[in-house]
Amino acid sequence: MSEAELANAIAAAAVACPAVASLSRGSGLRNVATYLPGRRVDGVRIESSRVLVSVVAVQGVPIIAIADQVRRAVEPLVAGQPVDVHVADLQLPEEQPPALPPGPSGVGVSQA
Repeated sequence: MSEAELANAIAAAAVACPAVASLSRGSGLRNVATYLPGRRVDGVRIESSRVLVSVVAVQGVPIIAIADQVRRAVEPLVAGQPVDVHVADLQLPEEQPPALPPGPSGVGVSQA
């Protein structure tokens, strides 16, 4: 698997965790991102000895549960490398995106 495919797979696995609202690039001097030609994958940094995933957490979930969810989701992808989870922020209820109105099939419809 290429670095780009791995970074994308890690990002998708982390965001799929119920306690994760989104990924976070972090702040300060050390951003958490994988830099690829022409783009970057925010919230995932792949190093030779570990993988760092930085997330924005859903409110009401203990941090240890968030870290466990992310580790369980990412570990199968990284062949035994340690996975460090950084909870960078908390998504408050008023910051959650509004629910999409149901479409004809009852499924939310996105408007581009």
